[in-house]
Amino acid sequence: MFPIDTSLFLWLNATPDSPAWMLKLAMFASQQLPGLIVAGTFGALVVAPRDVRRGVWRVLLAMAMAWVLARLGQHLLALPRPFALELGKQWIEHGNSAGFPSTHASVAFAFGAAVAISCRRAIVALLALSAAGLIAWSRICLGLHFPSDVVAGLLVGLFCALVSKSILQPRLLAGHAT
Repeated sequence: MFPIDTSLFLWLNATPDSPAWMLKLAMFASQQLPGLIVAGTFGALVVAPRDVRRGVWRVLLAMAMAWVLARLGQHLLALPRPFALELGKQWIEHGNSAGFPSTHASVAFAFGAAVAISCRRAIVALLALSAAGLIAWSRICLGLHFPSDVVAGLLVGLFCALVSKSILQPRLLAGHAT
């Protein structure tokens, strides 16, 4: 544990004096937004034009790889969450599993980065990356992760987005061998 990690966590973790709107936003970002992202991504796979579906497959692959890598990292490193060390305030129930890297942040940043890589519209990329950042912040705000957990999740997500792009090149998706 880095001393700056604890200081940043305590600064970003909500307190009983935090505004109610901030807690509601953090709870939405942690509890509902990830499900909306997954549902929206699968929905895009069904209704989007063929050329867009190619990018959606990249996004889904990146998210799946990020989930697996984050869970593997938690199993191998087994670093505690802040509440396990009696730091800060935990705002939602969570098991006392390892927290490094954050699975929520890993999958969210895999989504955001893969959308940014695959999408031609800057506003869509910005929205996807902003949603990922909001999810990552919420995990610290609610007392579930240290900042290093979400930074590691960001790196896992970026890595998975880049790998999914290299695996699912447009020529491969169109049925052409490379």
